[in-house]
Amino acid sequence: MKESPRKFALDASFTESYRSRKTAFGFNGLGEIAYRRSYSRLKDDGSNEEWFETVERVVNGCFNMQRSHLQDIGKVFDHDNAQRLAQKMYAKIFDFKFLPPGRGLWAMGTRLTEDKHLYAALNNCGFVSTQGHISDNFALPFAFLMDLSMLGVGVGFDTKGAGSVTIKRPDEAKKRVVVIEDSREGWVHSVKELLGSYFVGTGEIAFDYSLIRPEGILLKGFGGISSGPAPLIELHKGIINTLNNNLDKPITSRSIVDLMNMIGKCIVAGNIRRAAEIAFGDADDEEFLNLKNYSLNPERASYGWTSNNSIFANLGMDYSKACQSIKHNGEPGFCWLENMRAFGRLCEPANHKDHRASGGNPCLEQTLESFEMCCLVETFPYNHDSYEAVSYTHLTLPTICSV
Repeated sequence: MKESPRKFALDASFTESYRSRKTAFGFNGLGEIAYRRSYSRLKDDGSNEEWFETVERVVNGCFNMQRSHLQDIGKVFDHDNAQRLAQKMYAKIFDFKFLPPGRGLWAMGTRLTEDKHLYAALNNCGFVSTQGHISDNFALPFAFLMDLSMLGVGVGFDTKGAGSVTIKRPDEAKKRVVVIEDSREGWVHSVKELLGSYFVGTGEIAFDYSLIRPEGILLKGFGGISSGPAPLIELHKGIINTLNNNLDKPITSRSIVDLMNMIGKCIVAGNIRRAAEIAFGDADDEEFLNLKNYSLNPERASYGWTSNNSIFANLGMDYSKACQSIKHNGEPGFCWLENMRAFGRLCEPANHKDHRASGGNPCLEQTLESFEMCCLVETFPYNHDSYEAVSYTHLTLPTICSV
């Protein structure tokens, strides 16, 4: 058996046989609305995918990633066996026995993964801590959140870097112009440069937005419609105002959350891109507890909605202040990091396998280390008639994790 460099593709006659099959979208049509809104991509002919085409793209993308990985490690990819497995996998996704991650439904098998190899776009969520990083490389946690958010990945972050660096005025004598490239990387780089100018002594920055495509242009890579430079201009102004108002002071938990939230608002403004954030603060940080008290902080109402806010709760602590806040606006949530680090399942003895965990994803069902990402598949046991059907869910996650 010889290894073949050719790309994997499901047999055309196989996928064509599903064209006329009825799709069992659930919830009295709501499932189909969610699919067409969030996962049906625009095709080259200007029409949107139908479900049988989305599943084909996803399965082809999954097996092409396996093929590339095996070739990278010097192993043989068996096209015949892959075709057999892929057809079974296709059938189980089509019939909603399981689904790959939502990010996978959107990005798998597209130019993002096939050509640009941006496999991070296949992950649901991630987390970054500001502790340590913010003093060594101030812009890094913010750039991480912005970069992943622009790929559709939800990101959690903490405020443990508060107080670790002092905000400085950029050097006006070294003023320079930064031309922003018309790309995800260009937008992220502009924010890194701007943040860096307040912390590493570089010159004041003036931005040139002329290369950014205007509003309303089709985005062929990620998908959606271009927003033009306006959201980025607003973000830059927000960052400048936030930092100028805190010059010569240590960065606060509020400033950290403000910057992250403004980034989230910028990403949401970018049409098909969505941002999901969760901010983690200390239980005794009153400033953090009041972030969503818009009577005290009315200026935050325009961007504070971009994150869920939770506190790192301590076992046996006094919950009174937090509960007063919950009474008024439903937040903060509680995150017991000690338990997250100690237990896999609370019904089992402590194993401390996650002792390096620092936080979690925006839904907080996944414990994460700093700069770690997570991915999931969804299985529907009531649609299964055997364990064999469930086993095909495992073809997706190891594939994503391999890259």
